[in-house]
Amino acid sequence: MLHIDRQTKTIDGVTFTNTHSGQKRAYGDSYYEYHVVSERPSSDVEAVCSEHVYKAIPHAEWQADYRQPGCSMEKAFRPHYEFRPLGDGKYRYVVTLLYAD
Repeated sequence: MLHIDRQTKTIDGVTFTNTHSGQKRAYGDSYYEYHVVSERPSSDVEAVCSEHVYKAIPHAEWQADYRQPGCSMEKAFRPHYEFRPLGDGKYRYVVTLLYAD
């Protein structure tokens, strides 16, 4: 699984700092949170995040599949992300993985 963990790194003009990795509570989902800074357009930053920081699909796409009757385990357990602009070239990128034991 491709992701940047516990470090700061720059890829294609986008700088990422990992701010959290792992579960927030026992038996909880895993979260990988990044503070992102770039002067590139938001859509470019999101693409770099979802392909190079931690490969994942958009939350809305995951949620649409997850809510379908008979959703497969393969689709349910895919990493999915939320990307939020914070202003001034700063972003929050959070990847969620459902708890699996």
